[in-house]
Amino acid sequence: MTRSARSAFAALVVLVGLTASAAGARAAVPTQDISSAGPLTHVWVGNDLSCQVARAGDAHYSLYPFGSFPASCGTLVSVGGTLFAPDFVHHDGAPSVEFLGAYAPFTAVSQSSVGGTGTSADPLAVATIADAGTTGARITEVDTYVVGQDAYRTDVTLENRGGAPLSGTLYRAGDCSLQESDGGFGFVDAAASAAGCALNANNTPAARIEQWVPITPGAAYMQAGFSDVWGHIATHRPFPNTCRCTENIDNGAGLSWSYQLAPGARATFSHVTNFSPTGVAAAPAPPVRAPPMFGANGIVQAPSNRHCLSRRNFRIRIRQRAGLQIIAATVLVNARRVRVVRGRRLGAPVDLRGLPKGRYTVEIRVFTADGRLLTGKRRYRTCTPKRRPGRPGPL
Repeated sequence: MTRSARSAFAALVVLVGLTASAAGARAAVPTQDISSAGPLTHVWVGNDLSCQVARAGDAHYSLYPFGSFPASCGTLVSVGGTLFAPDFVHHDGAPSVEFLGAYAPFTAVSQSSVGGTGTSADPLAVATIADAGTTGARITEVDTYVVGQDAYRTDVTLENRGGAPLSGTLYRAGDCSLQESDGGFGFVDAAASAAGCALNANNTPAARIEQWVPITPGAAYMQAGFSDVWGHIATHRPFPNTCRCTENIDNGAGLSWSYQLAPGARATFSHVTNFSPTGVAAAPAPPVRAPPMFGANGIVQAPSNRHCLSRRNFRIRIRQRAGLQIIAATVLVNARRVRVVRGRRLGAPVDLRGLPKGRYTVEIRVFTADGRLLTGKRRYRTCTPKRRPGRPGPL
């Protein structure tokens, strides 16, 4: 599709949208806005795993459609022969995803508010959780931004919550709108195995770029016409490591990873999306080693499980640790979710009162700002409380 044809298509969509609004406007996709002094002043993340970015000084946003958010950008996953993607149909503007073919939108599960202060030790962060239909695949995405940087980081954890193995391809891709222009060239950073959109062919001389830079090994890349990028995703195959670098085209780019997950297994795929005005991508800092889940210096404070538990109503506390920003947590008792109370310290009440004597598994899942999912389990055996001396027993 040419730029002129897409402009006509966009105008048609706007017209259809105005006509439809007379009968009742459709609801836009809920988003969280990582807003700051920039230079990336806004990083929008939809609860459907979509995205959009605004850069300081630009009149328009960095991804198409460049006048709305979220955009034709985000996480896509093929699972069991079905492609799951953001709910592009309900985005504002005219998303450029008609070449994706048949796909199913993710089922939104939850999305945190924006946390953090924007420093390297405490980045601004949003955690978004969505399911790939009823396949058993759950996607947990953590997007983080350090104020002053030209890139933001995305960590996508794919978890198999079903009873059968899962395999497929995970994509992170977008339709570039570079320096307020819908056209541009491409380039490949061979050392990083990453392609992107560039103001100049092969980014020579180095100038403004939009680039998806992998952190997790094994990624494949693609830069081409936006329709070619979406069309390749429609095949469910990994990207072919190709670039139409010397052609001035209406382009897009992205990364892909192949995955295979046994039941109960999970894998995390990480990258940064770079919007450098000088054509240089900074290497992301390595993650901080996580402390233990339990123990005196652990993340979780919980009763000991060395002896049977006579006190059946207790509290799980989740503690922040130096160098590790915890942005969300869930607690499950025998696989049933318990409400997590937020505040100065994350915590959840665990109430086993009224349940029969037996064994109970308490599982804690902690999501960090650098995209990690840390888990720990404790198995408790309940017993009858001991009576205090001098007090009669039950009649």
